[in-house]
Amino acid sequence: MNRSSEINTRLDEQLHENHKSVTQNNFAEGSTTAYAELHTHSNYSFQEGASEAWDLLLTAKQLQLHALAITDHDNVSGVMEFAQAAKELGIKPIIGIELTLAHGLDDPDDTEYEPAKRPHITLLAETAVGYKNISLLTTHAHIDAEERNDPHLDPALLADHAEGVICLSGCRRGEISKVVSNGDIASAQHAAKKYIEIYGKENFFLELQQNLVMGDVQRNRSMAVIARELGIGIVATNNAHYHVRDRHRLNDALVAIKNNKSLEASHRERRPNDQFFLKSPSEMGVLFTEHPEAITNTLKIADRCEFDITSDAIYDFPSYDFLPPGHTESSYLRKICEEAAVRRYGSVTPEVTARLDKEFDLLERQRLVGFLLQYYDIIRIAREVQEDLGLVEPGLDIEENPPGRGRGSSVSLLIGYLTGLSHIDPLKFGLRLDRFLPETLEGEKLSPPDIDLDFPREIRAELILRIHERWGYERAVLTGMISTYKIRGAVRDLGKALGIAEDDLSRLNKRLDRHSSISALAKEMAELPEFRDRVDAPVWQMLIELAQQLNHFPKYLAQHPGGMILSARPLSETVPLQRSAIDGRYICQWDKNASEDAGFVKIDFLALGALSQLSESLELIRKQTEERVDISRIDFEDHAVYTDIHNADTIGVFQIESAAQMQTVTRLRPRNLTEMAWEVGAVRPGVGVNDGVTLLIRRHMGKDPNWKFDHPLEEPALGRTYGVPLYQDQLGELAVHVGGMSAVEGDQMRRAFTRRNDERHIAHWKDKFITGALAKGVSPEAAEKVFGKFHGMYQFPEAHAFAFGVTAYQMSWLKHYWPLEFFVGIFNNQPMGFYNLETLKEDAVRHGVKVLGPDVNLSEKKAVIENGALRMGLTHVAKLNTATAVPLIEERTVSGEFVSLANFMSRTRVQQEVLDLLSAAGALDRFDNIADPDRIPPTITDRRHLRWESGLRYRPRGEKKDGSRQLAFEIPVEQDMIALPSESGWERMIGEYSATGVYPQGHMMEKIRPHLPSTVIRSEEVRNYANGDRISVAGLVIRRQKPNGKTVFITLEDEFGHSPLIIWPTMYQRFKQQIKESLLLATGTVSRREGTMNIVVENITPIEESIPQFPSRDWG
Repeated sequence: MNRSSEINTRLDEQLHENHKSVTQNNFAEGSTTAYAELHTHSNYSFQEGASEAWDLLLTAKQLQLHALAITDHDNVSGVMEFAQAAKELGIKPIIGIELTLAHGLDDPDDTEYEPAKRPHITLLAETAVGYKNISLLTTHAHIDAEERNDPHLDPALLADHAEGVICLSGCRRGEISKVVSNGDIASAQHAAKKYIEIYGKENFFLELQQNLVMGDVQRNRSMAVIARELGIGIVATNNAHYHVRDRHRLNDALVAIKNNKSLEASHRERRPNDQFFLKSPSEMGVLFTEHPEAITNTLKIADRCEFDITSDAIYDFPSYDFLPPGHTESSYLRKICEEAAVRRYGSVTPEVTARLDKEFDLLERQRLVGFLLQYYDIIRIAREVQEDLGLVEPGLDIEENPPGRGRGSSVSLLIGYLTGLSHIDPLKFGLRLDRFLPETLEGEKLSPPDIDLDFPREIRAELILRIHERWGYERAVLTGMISTYKIRGAVRDLGKALGIAEDDLSRLNKRLDRHSSISALAKEMAELPEFRDRVDAPVWQMLIELAQQLNHFPKYLAQHPGGMILSARPLSETVPLQRSAIDGRYICQWDKNASEDAGFVKIDFLALGALSQLSESLELIRKQTEERVDISRIDFEDHAVYTDIHNADTIGVFQIESAAQMQTVTRLRPRNLTEMAWEVGAVRPGVGVNDGVTLLIRRHMGKDPNWKFDHPLEEPALGRTYGVPLYQDQLGELAVHVGGMSAVEGDQMRRAFTRRNDERHIAHWKDKFITGALAKGVSPEAAEKVFGKFHGMYQFPEAHAFAFGVTAYQMSWLKHYWPLEFFVGIFNNQPMGFYNLETLKEDAVRHGVKVLGPDVNLSEKKAVIENGALRMGLTHVAKLNTATAVPLIEERTVSGEFVSLANFMSRTRVQQEVLDLLSAAGALDRFDNIADPDRIPPTITDRRHLRWESGLRYRPRGEKKDGSRQLAFEIPVEQDMIALPSESGWERMIGEYSATGVYPQGHMMEKIRPHLPSTVIRSEEVRNYANGDRISVAGLVIRRQKPNGKTVFITLEDEFGHSPLIIWPTMYQRFKQQIKESLLLATGTVSRREGTMNIVVENITPIEESIPQFPSRDWG
């Protein structure tokens, strides 16, 4: 449903709901006095507010409230969304917050309250200065608190940040309300005087609340008397936590979730009744009959609050302060570029000069030269990190083995290529600037563009800390990210609050499709035999109802994967800051959309596992050969490498290893980097909207020679991709060439579809596009066709596709010529990509790489090359992390190899659980071979005996402060050794899978195949069958994909290779539970199409239950 119709629908629904609410409360229809609600919590009061901003605002509109304030608990994460929606609905938004104080203003400074008893205070931003002060106070509440998740403010700071703030005394937990409720009027007056000293009589109001809770009437009367005696105002609020009364059940459940209790056990924490919803002016007038001035004051306060967060937020990108003497920003950056051009091209060629002239002209017009210099500085800091970590030889020019790589449209910038921001030469590939820096007309202003940078994980982690140090955390902060409820999280949290058994919740969640909408929960449960009969039970009905209300609710504020904001002034003046869950990092309370709306410049530092793999593999090659491979100068038209790509030999290869990419690459058959860019760009939702992939391939292969543009004016935009809008840039170009728009308008139109894909916004841009097209002589029919190519689905920018296409080729080259180093690199940088270690191991074996299991005397922390083979690292063993592995290796290095199990246990601090896993992984196998031949039993040949012996020798004595346990002594245990049955091959395999996820000696299907029907063929035999043949295959599920919720793609792996399955939507409904199993037997028909082969599933069953199950990669 689009936003416009949603508004009308919700208004109709809520008119009925609020009428019912008034009737049920038995309120007289008395006064129709206007009223503004100044104390409202949205669902951004994490686990406290039970309504989203839209619901609150739609209700406020229906109730004809004069204004609505948002005052979420200790954060302003939702204020931008709230204010934008309010303005769209014609409601005045007021920005505020309810802060938690460490103690009361009237309490001694050393007073300490339990978190649940700390007082609250309500602050409203009257002016921009007032909002700045609220932001600074909120930052203090988070940064100064000892515990990251326990924000509270030292009240002594209020006086320093009072200007422009209207202070309300707070809810029932307000300092004054609490002492009044306790009958201590004198203390209440004394505290109120202290607030008056800070805010002045005109800016401090005693907050009256009447939620039909016992004590409300008397407390309000007492506070009104205090206000009269002190000459200050009173104000009515309803402390609304939801938009209509029925939401009180969700509010109760959320409070229970927040306190990790059931509803029954959280009675004290929950609100006392169901009256904390938005009420009409008439209802509030009745509730405050004794205090009419409290209603009137809401209007006066609302009229005073003129701050507009959507336009008044202050932000400046920092200028570049490190210019050498005699240089301007432009001259210095030009000098850097020209020096690099000599290294790159041999000289500053006329083509380079012309492109630099154009780029500098655009940058200077938009005052973005300093912006690029800041990025150059960041790259230099990253190079320092790279050198400090030993990942590059000191002294290399930055373009040689750069510390990171650009992505996105910034890759089209020659300046980026010359300063180390990008690894792609835009001149070589003819990359356009339009998407990154469109030409501007007189008066047009661009928002600073994004430059996204990919780094190896280890560089990125350190780089973020150094940027915090360089600029200070108040001027360099990570963007926030809102984690929201999805189906499994909603079921788990709500079910626990409702008292449903954890076993039932766990079973249900395992059977639910994690990509399903919460709205489909009842349907999903009805399809599960074990839950079908429970759907109508009251507690499960309540779970379903509450889960639907909780859909996409904010759960908590997290750290964005890589977005960082730099600022000339302290960011805490514009948005509150807080500590991240990762030590040493700081985040702001706005997500990327709110940050963009505020005009912040976001720099994305993204951790790309493929770059870590690439860096490590190249370093391994250098150590093996004593020569450095310059990956930027390899042959990019190597026929052997492209043959591997055409054959979909791309497991572990960045960007082209998914099932969808494997299907496409065999059809498209790229032969150069331009076509590699097509390949990585083609498998995106926006390209598939109009069957773009098929059209591109058919036209490229000459199978549709008579294709035509919908209008000749499309050719400048779409000619290079056979009339298919493959890239984001091309949509903007269509707007210019067909719709007659400026480049800036074209980009704005494209963005509008991605940010606000609703009818009113689309209608605005459609009208503008069609009008412009008609003015250029395009027929209405053709204009409609061209406009139909615009949508909100994701596509790559063209330069971004080239950046990823080059990296994909480089990884393919590395896999072809250096497979051992390639697989060591990928083993050491998990998790990444689409496949687990077992699948990667099987692929390594197919490429001639021998994989050896972990060994306590031979393994290092990570995988290493050992005599031409890959030796797995100790950290590949489950539960054995760096903190455990490093001391073990250090002990071995200092004191020599471990000579027996007893010797190993006596010299290390390894716990019993880890010992068992090391044994299961085969890491202790050598101790069998050097056992004393006189031991009893005389022959110890398997891991079962090792585990028995380790159990005899292990002497736990309880945890010490450092987490260590008593060491095992080399005491005699022979008398307690017994002859145990030897482990079977199947049991050893199970043990290795459970300990490392890998079985180096083979594939599980070798052991399963003898038990399968004789009709089940091997994956290598599938190629012998013709289109339409019916076959059966079996294997381990290594990949499931369900793009756009439609057709399901599954890949089965056996000991010979892979079998790709397709399950159409109708079959998916039939087999949706079966395909969640790890080992499957599938029957279907062979489908061959343009070089691809799939098995279209007719029937699918899990391999019999008696065979133990193994983890498989879930939906991706």
